[in-house]
Amino acid sequence: MIVDIHTHIFSPEVIENRARFADDRNFSILYADEKAKLIDHQLLLQAMESSHIDCAVALGYPWEKEEYYEIQNRYFKRVIDLSQGRIYPFATIPMHSEHDIDDHVKEVKNLGLSGIGEIGFYSGGFSRREEKILARVFESALQYSLPVCLHVNESVGHEYIGKYETDFKRLYAILQEFRELTVILAHWGGGILFYELMPEVRKSLENVYYDTAASPYLYRDEVYDIATRIVGSEKILFGIDYPLIDFSRYIQSIESVVADENDRRNILGDNALRILRGQ
Repeated sequence: MIVDIHTHIFSPEVIENRARFADDRNFSILYADEKAKLIDHQLLLQAMESSHIDCAVALGYPWEKEEYYEIQNRYFKRVIDLSQGRIYPFATIPMHSEHDIDDHVKEVKNLGLSGIGEIGFYSGGFSRREEKILARVFESALQYSLPVCLHVNESVGHEYIGKYETDFKRLYAILQEFRELTVILAHWGGGILFYELMPEVRKSLENVYYDTAASPYLYRDEVYDIATRIVGSEKILFGIDYPLIDFSRYIQSIESVVADENDRRNILGDNALRILRGQ
C-alpha cells in the first residue's frame, strides 16, 4: 500500500472562482497567482491512479474566513464517498480565537473527517496568540481522537512564498504538554526532528510524525536515510504536497536511498494507515 499523507484539493466552487476567494489573506498568499495549481478530488484520483497510489490524505487549507472553512468541509465530507474511501479528508478550523475551538473540532468529528490540518499561519506567523489557540486545538483534538497536521518551516535556508518562522522552543513546549496526541509535522517538521537525537526530546515526541512534503525543494535525498536513523522509519510519512510535485520523484528517491524493505513499507504507507485507522 502506498499512502500519500499530504495532498491539497479544493472544491469546484473555489477553483472556478479563485479571484473571489483571494479576499482571504491566507489563501491569497499562496493561490492568488493563476499559475498556482488548484485541483479537485477527480484530478487527484486520476493522478493517484496513474502513479499507483492507493490512498491519499487531502489536507484542508487554513482559511481565515469562517464561511470558506464551511464550504471546504462540506465538500470534504462528500469526497469520502466520491472517492470510494480512497481519499481521507482532514479539516481545518477557524484559528482567529481560542473560543469555540471545541465546538469546531467536535463538528469535524461529526462530519466523519479523518483529522485536523494542515494548520498554517501564513499571514501572521506563529505568534504568542496563535500559540494559545494551537494549544486549545490540541486539547480538543486529543479529546476527540483526531490527528493534527501542522505546517512547519525550516528557520534557515532560502525564502519562498508562505515561509514563516516557527519558534521551536514554544512548539516543543506544546508538543510536550499534549504528548499523547498524534501530531504530523509537515515538511520534516522544519528540521525539529534532528533534535530527537536528544533522549529527552525523543521521549517527549513519541507520538509526533514527520511527513516528507516538499523534500526536493528543501533537502538532498540523504535526508531519508538520515531521518530514518534518527527517528526510525516508523515516524516518517510519505507526503508530496501534490500537485506541487509529481509522485514519482519522491518514490524514486525513497527507493534508491532507503535500503531496507520494511523501512520503505513503513514510510510509503504502513505508518499512515495506522494513523488513519486509529491504531
